[in-house]
Amino acid sequence: MRKFFYIILLLISSFSAYAKETKIYGVAPSFAGQKLEMRCNTNLMVNGERVLSACEVDSLGAFSFVFDVTQTMQAFIPTETSRGYIFLEPGAQYEVKLLARQERTLAQKLDPYYQPTDYMLDIVHLKHGDINAQIMEFEDAFDFYSMRHLVYGASPDSLKKSVAEIREIFPDFASKRFLADYLDYRCMLILNMAQNVNQTKIIKQLNDKDIDVENPAFWDLFNTLFNDFIKQSAYDREQALTFSRVIEEGNVKMYLLTIKNRYGINNSVLGELVAIKWLYDLLNSPEYDRTKVYEMLRSLGGAIQLEYNRDILTEILNGASSNLPGMEAPNLQARGVDGKSRSLSDYKGDYIYLNFGNSFIDQTQKDLNVLMRFQNDYGRDLDIINVFLYDQPEQVARLSQRFGGKMNFWIVDDSDAVKKMFGIKSLPAFFLIDKDGTFLMTKGAEPNDELKMLLQRIFRR
Repeated sequence: MRKFFYIILLLISSFSAYAKETKIYGVAPSFAGQKLEMRCNTNLMVNGERVLSACEVDSLGAFSFVFDVTQTMQAFIPTETSRGYIFLEPGAQYEVKLLARQERTLAQKLDPYYQPTDYMLDIVHLKHGDINAQIMEFEDAFDFYSMRHLVYGASPDSLKKSVAEIREIFPDFASKRFLADYLDYRCMLILNMAQNVNQTKIIKQLNDKDIDVENPAFWDLFNTLFNDFIKQSAYDREQALTFSRVIEEGNVKMYLLTIKNRYGINNSVLGELVAIKWLYDLLNSPEYDRTKVYEMLRSLGGAIQLEYNRDILTEILNGASSNLPGMEAPNLQARGVDGKSRSLSDYKGDYIYLNFGNSFIDQTQKDLNVLMRFQNDYGRDLDIINVFLYDQPEQVARLSQRFGGKMNFWIVDDSDAVKKMFGIKSLPAFFLIDKDGTFLMTKGAEPNDELKMLLQRIFRR
């Protein structure tokens, strides 16, 4: 027991020796009275995030984040319409300026492809040798060479020449691991621009490196190389059949061997990430049974050795199961038009039809008319609940009155959280839940004649 105690003390003292208090501060009057967070990405495969520090902005707009940093890292301050990025060094202090606060418009909230604007935080009195200045200078050069090849073509020889020139311009990057890796990953990205590129050669270069998952340039390269790879492999009939067979059979061993042997990926970090990424991309592919892909991902968990990769896999599984048929539906909390609290668990024991919409969407207005007919036909057996996201309570109340108060009309306080809870990509969205509170249908549940026939079979009418 005493030996174990000493080991813990040794680990703590070792961590303390490298962790240094880092501070980011500034004044942003438009955020006075608001809460701000400093976050970092845990990975950029599924855009996982964690909060490093949080603060309340005072009445004058002053804010400050203080937390320990152990190595060079990228972090960001997210707001509704922007994300301000910064590279942090252990023990450093940064005075920064934020873009003025803006709220998302309704169109932005409803747009499934909307992303906040990314920008580098403006650092007051930025010094030339600061890592942020170095990376900004490098990115300017990277953009110049990338655009040049997009405009004038990208032959392998011209790309190699560009890579050599970039390395010559930034020799100091070789002296620091983070910057050296950043440079290597960006150079591989340039080589990937070649016409009829042989990605196997670039994959081999990546395979031979010590993978730095904390480096954002790695993820840019990784996602570019391996994005929608299975879909791309559809042009190779033999390969497509191989993947279809291993997923149909849930053969994890064969799946990993295919990745290793066909592409020569023997780097354990890279191999596991590729295995996870390809299945992750298939979750929303119409060519594959989503339930079988999910089961394959679950089976893959037993073969993933690295904790970092297991965390990514767990995050994917949790997200996928949020609306997978047979999984328990989240217990949604909301308010009715009368202001009283509502809970999905109150309806357990009944079939539930969830319609997520917005009163300003034309399709939602049309769907409500169809659902009213469903209410009249199946009201004894089916609870129809219309949940309005990013909406105005008075507008929802008027809609409820228009339908005579015969259907449930709910309003939620945090629409973003509800979308994430149910895995909703866009509105409107529909779910059918059985008496046990599990999802019965999550795709193809639109209020139409096909659903009507299904309900007739369920209720034997």
